[in-house]
Amino acid sequence: MPSNVSLSASAGAAQRNTDRLLSRLTWILFGVAVAGQWLFVVYIVSFYGGAVLSGALERINQQLPHGVIEGDTIGNAALAVHISLAAVIIFGGPLQFIPAIRNRFPVFHRWNGRIFLSTAFVVAGAGMLMNIIRGAHGGTTAMLGAILNTGLIVVFGVLAWRMAMRRNFAAHKKWAIRAFLMVNGVWFFRVGYGLWLLITGFKAPGANADLTGPFDIFLQFGHSLVPLLLLEGYFFVRNHTSLAVKRAGAAALILLTLMLIGGLAILTMVFWFPQA
Repeated sequence: MPSNVSLSASAGAAQRNTDRLLSRLTWILFGVAVAGQWLFVVYIVSFYGGAVLSGALERINQQLPHGVIEGDTIGNAALAVHISLAAVIIFGGPLQFIPAIRNRFPVFHRWNGRIFLSTAFVVAGAGMLMNIIRGAHGGTTAMLGAILNTGLIVVFGVLAWRMAMRRNFAAHKKWAIRAFLMVNGVWFFRVGYGLWLLITGFKAPGANADLTGPFDIFLQFGHSLVPLLLLEGYFFVRNHTSLAVKRAGAAALILLTLMLIGGLAILTMVFWFPQA
């Protein structure tokens, strides 16, 4: 019979292998997400930037129900700030989580983090200003969902900043990830629709153009809460000692990655590239 020492060594090796697998799968999921976010940046720059440069502002109104409105100087300015700076933070945010950049270029990491959070606050504020002035597309539930997302951006961003100032970098990293997810709420909103179209064979029950269907209402809150719940689940798995729990977490990461790829594929092929 194998000795207790050999059994312990085997269990330890299995634990280390599973931890390595979790790390690899995490980076694969992160890579897919970043690629999808940067595709979104390409769409924002090519479509909205192209519409502005060509003077064809009516193209923006074809995509946004509350787009460019003649005479609404404040609302139009808020829209411009929201869209243009969104491209900046979506591109620069992921750089904060790459260890090679964080470790080799700490000054860049600090300043990029400050720029990211400051810009995120401005973008979130501009988005809320548009909702207040023009009303949220989707009604009261959409407004409440926007308030939730904006509030979480501010709270998580401030906590990430405070933890960094206190040099509690373990807590800082967790709050920074939470803030990063909330800042990308608009992206998750779109990914949710892409995935729903894929799952339902392009039927998308519960979704309509006014964003008042059951699925629309779910996503108005889900684009903030679902990523947060998944993240907390990931933290739970990484800190757990059970091999079975870690293996279940690895399987969940594989499933999430495949779902994200599917949702992004639909967004890219149906919504982003044809418009760009």
